Amino acid sequence: MKTRRILIAGLVGGLALGGWSLALGGQTADNPPREGLRERISDLYLLRLTRALDLTEEQTARIYPLLIRAEKDKAALQREMGLGLRDLRAELAKTPPGEESLAGLVDKIRRARRDIRQKDEEVEAALDGVLSPVQRARYLVFTVEFLRNMGENLGRARGARAPLKRTP
Repeated sequence: MKTRRILIAGLVGGLALGGWSLALGGQTADNPPREGLRERISDLYLLRLTRALDLTEEQTARIYPLLIRAEKDKAALQREMGLGLRDLRAELAKTPPGEESLAGLVDKIRRARRDIRQKDEEVEAALDGVLSPVQRARYLVFTVEFLRNMGENLGRARGARAPLKRTP
C-alpha cells in the first residue's frame, strides 16, 4: 500500500513538473501555447483518472503508457483535423468554392474524426483487459464528467477574454 502511494505520488509529481515546465517555457515556434494547453489538460486527465479509478501499481504501469501514446496520437489527429477545417473555411469563403477541393477536404476531416474515434475504441478495449467492472464503470462516468467540465471551464475562460478568431 505504501509503495503504491509512493508510485502514484511520483507519477503525479512528474506530471505536475511536466505541466509546470510547459506553462513556464513551452511556447516556441515548434510548441505554440495551444499545444502546451493540450498537454496540460492531458496530464490533468491522467492525474484525475488515477484517483477516480483507484488504480493499483500494476494497473497504473500498464495503463499510463497506453493512455499517453493514445493522447499523443489523438493530438496529432486533432491538429490535422483543425488544419483541414481551416482550409475548408478558406475554400468555402471563395466565390465559387471548388467542389473537388471541398470534397477532398471533407474526406480528410472525416478520416481524422474516424481515426480519433478508433483510438478511443482501442483504449477502451485495452482498458477492458486491465480494469475491474467497477473501474470500467467509473472510467465511463469519469470521462464524460471530465470532458463536460473541461468544456465548461474552457468556455468560461474564453468568455473572460476575446473569443477565438477564426481565419477564413
